[in-house]
Amino acid sequence: MKRSKHVAVLAVLLLAAACGRDAQPADQNAADAQPAAEQATAPAPTGLDPCALLTAGEAQEIIGEPVAGPAPNKSNSRICEFTIGQDGMSGTFNFMTDTYTADEVVAQLQGANVATVDVPGIGERSFWAPQMGMTQLNTFQGGNHIILTMLYMGIDEARTKDIVQKLMTRVVSKL
Repeated sequence: MKRSKHVAVLAVLLLAAACGRDAQPADQNAADAQPAAEQATAPAPTGLDPCALLTAGEAQEIIGEPVAGPAPNKSNSRICEFTIGQDGMSGTFNFMTDTYTADEVVAQLQGANVATVDVPGIGERSFWAPQMGMTQLNTFQGGNHIILTMLYMGIDEARTKDIVQKLMTRVVSKL
């Protein structure tokens, strides 16, 4: 699993590099790859603490496996990380918050040739934006952009999306 996780993170970093200096990250892990000067131009934090959006107990109730976290990302305070399964071996997911608008994010993703698919019924607007084998749901609510990205080994895409939708629905219900 560690190797798979490292490969997935490396793939995201390569995607960020390919998108160019002017592109802002639409994905949690891509923000880590930016130099500090570029991170300074990112949108202001939303005021939402990404580690306060969901508890491990709430996530475990939805996922049905042990969940560890939330743990703040060491290099980007807008990201909060969770691990799934015994010793985190089943997968990982994280939340990121910012103030991009839906139109800005869609334009960024389209510029990187990433197709989006609308997901009605969650927040003011939500859409899928698949990222290097990971499932990513972008949700907009009350001026906040919340991104939930999940890499879950051993389950199919439909089940992963079901879990991600349930996690995000829980988060939005608390805002």
